[in-house]
Amino acid sequence: MLAEAMVHVGRRLVRNYPPLGREYFARRVWNGFRYDTSSLGGPEIRDNEQRVVDLITKYGQDAGRTLEFGCGPGVYLEAVATHTPVPEIVGVDVSAKTLEVARRRVNDDSRLRLVNGDFWADLELGKADVVICANAIHHLGRVRDVIERLMSFVRPGGVLIGNVWTMDHYHEYQRNVHGEMRHLGRSALFLANAMLLRASDGRVHWGSYRSQILYAKEVDEVLRGVGHEVLYRSNTRYLSGFAVRR
Repeated sequence: MLAEAMVHVGRRLVRNYPPLGREYFARRVWNGFRYDTSSLGGPEIRDNEQRVVDLITKYGQDAGRTLEFGCGPGVYLEAVATHTPVPEIVGVDVSAKTLEVARRRVNDDSRLRLVNGDFWADLELGKADVVICANAIHHLGRVRDVIERLMSFVRPGGVLIGNVWTMDHYHEYQRNVHGEMRHLGRSALFLANAMLLRASDGRVHWGSYRSQILYAKEVDEVLRGVGHEVLYRSNTRYLSGFAVRR
């Protein structure tokens, strides 16, 4: 298929360049309605959301502090507040507007602290017993680089909980959400962006390259490479989830 071929070539061209989506996500408030209710992706997204909540519930019971990057509208901050006794809950996101949504959702000023900032900046966040980054790792940079940085925020003996979108059924999902022709156009734009990015050695960058999406087997390779204990793995149709102990 043409879209598959364009994305395949584009991925090879940009594999050494981190996606740069900061400005896009800084302006955005996540609205999952269209995606969560799609006939194909909705059940998968809800299932993976519950998997993350279950991991938070399991590993958060004895935690003194949790730290979530890319917290968005606060789905997992709310899970921490609801299902664990953690006394300090920190959420970080590049979008100030989405943090307003998270604040209204959790509404627990005694435990919750929200930080507006870039994942790669020095925000003086300290370390936490449980670090969470769900549905965001693939947007923040090269997946291995992001996971290694996330692990640096985990206290010894603590746990990183996360997931990444995967390529295994990427085109199926995109066609379901966007339709055949729009997906083809988006794939062509991605290839054009990748060619320009490669030709300029990363200096010229469009907005169509905002995610590094790996195959599930590539995620396994990354997790083996970070050198920590993998406590949990799940490869569902569109997402690859994990819990890693430092």
